[in-house]
Amino acid sequence: MADWRVLIVEDDPVVAGLHCRFVAQVPNFSPVGVAQTAAQTEMMLPTLRPDLILLDIGLPGEDGITLLRRIRAKGHAVEVIAVTAATSSDVVRASVQLGAVDYLVKPFDQNRLHQSLSLFIRRMAMLQGPFLGQDQVDMICSNGPNAYRWHPRDLSAERLRQVREVLDDAGRPLTAGAVADVTGIARVTARRYLEYLVTVGHAEVDATPHGPGRPSKTYRSQGGADR
Repeated sequence: MADWRVLIVEDDPVVAGLHCRFVAQVPNFSPVGVAQTAAQTEMMLPTLRPDLILLDIGLPGEDGITLLRRIRAKGHAVEVIAVTAATSSDVVRASVQLGAVDYLVKPFDQNRLHQSLSLFIRRMAMLQGPFLGQDQVDMICSNGPNAYRWHPRDLSAERLRQVREVLDDAGRPLTAGAVADVTGIARVTARRYLEYLVTVGHAEVDATPHGPGRPSKTYRSQGGADR
């Protein structure tokens, strides 16, 4: 399927660039634009048609909560992950009431953003059908384990299970090459499955520099108990 389109709304260019790099590294997500103000965001929405907004609440001038209220009032169904240094209960409550998928407190690391994107994926997967049962509603409304997580069509469910079991059983970080050796698949294929597990919060990735080349990535299970 096509990548999920993400609009970054952040007034600090350095932070916005960091968010773009974070999002671009997550499989099946693409940053499609950066807005620095509420006005710019509203101008870009009809053109860019994002699936998700990474929204800084502390925007200059009109704040993110006011912007989000107006977006909802206009009927925009775009999903939102709120991002801010503010931890006021009123701000958090307003974000939740306005339908934010998650609330990230600055500074946050890439693994925490992966968790938020996983929540977004889960919500979109559950909302694809015309009707929802109680189990589906519960999964949308909670952060607990989700047995129905969406996965890309080009990933085999059986192969994903195998890669996940290898990672769970290892009890230590593994490279994509090590997983490939155990499962009998190509290293590049193993990496795709591992990156998906990172996206849905089942694994975490660590990049360790080794000389002048690209850093070596290792993957560690974060959910062996919920198989």
